[in-house]
Amino acid sequence: MDIIGVAGSTSKAGKTTLISLMLEDSRYKTAVIKTSIDNSLNQYKIITDRKIIHQKGTDTARFIESGADRVVLLKSPASQIPEAFNIVENLIGKVERLLIEGNTLNNFLNPDLIFYLDNSEEEEKESARIIKNRAHIIVSSNILLQRRKLTELPIEIKADSLTCYQTHLLADLLKINVGRVGKIIHDQNIKVKKCQLGLF
Repeated sequence: MDIIGVAGSTSKAGKTTLISLMLEDSRYKTAVIKTSIDNSLNQYKIITDRKIIHQKGTDTARFIESGADRVVLLKSPASQIPEAFNIVENLIGKVERLLIEGNTLNNFLNPDLIFYLDNSEEEEKESARIIKNRAHIIVSSNILLQRRKLTELPIEIKADSLTCYQTHLLADLLKINVGRVGKIIHDQNIKVKKCQLGLF
């Protein structure tokens, strides 16, 4: 299962937009976990009720409309995120891709690729600082929200290197060919490791 993390510097950085675009025309069975950290809660809440998930105008409904096979809304105190995720993972069942929206859960996990949406015009949230340092790909929130097209999205590869698997996954998620990703990698002086086919 591919695990893709989508985090952001602010609450309106465009995380839902990026995931929705990645979901469109996907050939994979995909689940999305949307996380909301609420430290006032005594116990996490795992929401799968169709009436809530499919409610028009919500982020979860956008995921469904874009093609997600399963969407779970997780509201939890930060301290209970590991326990809650184990339950959510069992609820989701077998999927080929899992997209996770939110900083705290992505900090707990080790996703195959982490996208970080950077809104340079607003102050960065405290929860964003750690995940930003772990991110593989940096995306400008402003450009994403203006263009709303993955194929026209400039990206900054923050990692020093990517595996061949990550490179192909990146190409597939952004709906661009591997050759174009190879050029981006070359232009940004990123190393590719574990390439079994010698493509890079």
